Order: sequence, then C-alpha cells, then structure tokens
Amino acid sequence: MSATDVLPVAAGIAVPAGLLCAAEDLAALAWFHEAERSPALIAALHEGGFPCGLGVLPADAPALLRFAAAVADVAGVRPDDAPGLADELAADFAAIYLTHALRASPCESVWRDEDHLMLQGSVFDVRARYQAHGVVARNWRLLPDDHLSNELAFVAHLLGCAQADAAAHFLDAHLLVWLPDFAERVASRAATRFYATLADVTLAAVRAVRERLETGR
Repeated sequence: MSATDVLPVAAGIAVPAGLLCAAEDLAALAWFHEAERSPALIAALHEGGFPCGLGVLPADAPALLRFAAAVADVAGVRPDDAPGLADELAADFAAIYLTHALRASPCESVWRDEDHLMLQGSVFDVRARYQAHGVVARNWRLLPDDHLSNELAFVAHLLGCAQADAAAHFLDAHLLVWLPDFAERVASRAATRFYATLADVTLAAVRAVRERLETGR
C-alpha cells in the first residue's frame, strides 16, 4: 500500500458517495506527501482543476483557498523564474521529509516517542493495524509504516472499502493524535507557500473526514 497504488473503490462493495469522495481526496493528498512533485506536474494538475476537486472540504474553506492560491502561484510562474522555483520547492521538500531540518517529521513515532525517535512503537502499532485489514506498506523500506503518506493512504483504503468505523478509529488512535502538531509546525516553518498550505489543507481535510464519519454524511 502506498499513495500511488491505493484503489479507493473495493470490488463488489457499494461505497457511499461521501466515503468515496473522502477516500479519493485523502489518496490525492497522500500522493503529494509521498514524494517530491515537479512544478510542471503541479501546473498540469492545476490546469485540470486541482485542488478544486477536493470535495471533502467546502469550496470556501480557508485552508483550501490558501492551498489553491499556492498551487496557482506555482502554475503561473514565469519561465525565467521556473528553475529557481523548482529549487525552492525541492529544498523545502527535503527540509520537511528527508533531512528533517524543520524538526517537523512526517512520521508518527517522532511525535509520540519520549525521545522523539523514528521507528519506535507507533510503527509497529500502525503496521499491525494495516495487517489486520490485509494491506501492507509496500514502500516501507523508503517510507516507514507510520509516515504521513502511508497513514493517509490507509485511511483512504478503509473508506474505499466502506469501513467507516475502522477509519474513524485509526484517525482517533493515530493520525489525528500527531497530524495537528506536524501541520502547525510545517505551516509556520516551511520556506514555500506550497508546502505550508499543503500541510494546512491536509489537516483540514482529515478533520473534515472525521466529522463526516461522525455525522454519517
């Protein structure tokens, strides 16, 4: 299981439209947190209407509007400025997801372990949860099981299988325990508007999904 191979629709299962929408949104966000995406690819997505298709959030949600503006900025960069923007985005991605220069790890263990270490108890708890639902983080050698991308992809998988209760439990026991701290730190420390607002909109979307599960919408 990774952001690139999650299939939100489970064969033979009637998935409510609300859950399917939420699954697709979280899978899309997981894809962005999984690997660096080029400005050209972001621009192409913008041309196709992204992120307006994130239906789990209202069209006027502040976090969505800020992220949409950041995506538009990337898409609208002048050709002469494109190489510089690519370098800025690459450096920011590395600072968040690779070198941890921002001290905002995308892995749950770092936030929940007493010594703020990776590959601690949360990794094994999350892995056990995946296995209980018949999935595995296929990219675990590169991204730990408790990496933000994998956790978002897992919730997308559960929603796509119409397992709303399991998704709500995982959000409460794992993702929503540490994601607010991650998002706040990235939003305040990221060097680029794109990654600052990506963190912000991810938290808003996850909270909206949890609310939808609570209300049954």
